[in-house]
Amino acid sequence: MAKKEPKLLTRVVKGLGHWLGPETPTGKAFVAAEKGMTKAFDRLGGSERYLNLVGGALNRALRARAAYVEAQENWLHLFRLPTTTEMDDLREEVRDVRNQIEALSYQLEAVIEALEKSRALAQGGEAPRTNTNGSAATGRPS
Repeated sequence: MAKKEPKLLTRVVKGLGHWLGPETPTGKAFVAAEKGMTKAFDRLGGSERYLNLVGGALNRALRARAAYVEAQENWLHLFRLPTTTEMDDLREEVRDVRNQIEALSYQLEAVIEALEKSRALAQGGEAPRTNTNGSAATGRPS
């Protein structure tokens, strides 16, 4: 049986490894360039001027984004359409209401169970049996 040729990705990675290996001329050039860039970027990262420049650019970009969103929301309000912010707020409110309803249903189940137990004890009987899920058991097998 003939030996299978390696897949393209395998050949590419092996070729790059050989081409950039530390003992080849291209690898030595790559290592030197990487060391030089590391030193340059270390100095650049510590430069107050560079940090101010990048911080200012980021600040301007964020302000431009906020102005764009505000303009977009103003246009949507003009046509009486809900904005993304309003939809997100509504989604959060619906989630909160759903969680409150779930909590109330658990509390209501506990109150109903307690009422059934107290009613059964007041009538002189025994407390109703409950299933493993907490609901009142019927006399029937499940």
